[in-house]
Formats: sequence, structure tokens, C-alpha cells
Amino acid sequence: MAKVGRFVTDPKAGAYCRIALESGEKIVVNHDKGSLTAGTLSVEVSKFLGLGSERVFSCDLASAAGRSVLARLTSATGEATPLAALVHYVEQCRSVAEVKDRCASLLERAP
Repeated sequence: MAKVGRFVTDPKAGAYCRIALESGEKIVVNHDKGSLTAGTLSVEVSKFLGLGSERVFSCDLASAAGRSVLARLTSATGEATPLAALVHYVEQCRSVAEVKDRCASLLERAP
């Protein structure tokens, strides 16, 4: 089971949550500054010792595809905020490959 860290909010930068996956890989789920229906949701893989990261998923919530993704996330997870919904959506994943697949499936069904 993945270990979900605390949610950190920065009024200027947005919010994020670190997750340690079962495989030992670590990801960061971000919602950059913006309202609940705006901004960008993203998932990044932390590199060795936290020095740098690789973005594996990004979605602009203001776009038509982003609104569709957000609607599916919040209805599927029951979470009220985009960050909490995406964290809940990926926390069952065992590896980064599985996170990539789950996030890709979100975008495939978007208009």
C-alpha cells in the first residue's frame, strides 16, 4: 500500500502531496495556484535524493478536457478538491508505470 504524506498548501505556489509507492518510487501530486476549477493538476516522479523530477501527467483544469477529467475524478473518488481527488485516484497504484497508465486513461476519455 502506498504511503500518502501530508497535504501542503502554499498560497503563492499552490498545493502538493508526496506519495511513496509500494515499489519504493516517490511521486508528488501538485495543484498549482488557482481556484478549485482552474490551474494545473500534475504528477511528478521524484529523482534520486529529490534532486529534480520528471512530469508524468499534467492537465489544465480550465480546458474542456480538464473539466471532463475533474468531473470524473471527483465523482469516482468522492473528494471535493482536485488535489485530493487525484491523490485518492493514484494512491492505490504500486509503481510509476501504473500511475502513468491510470492517468493516461483519464486523458483518453477526455473530449
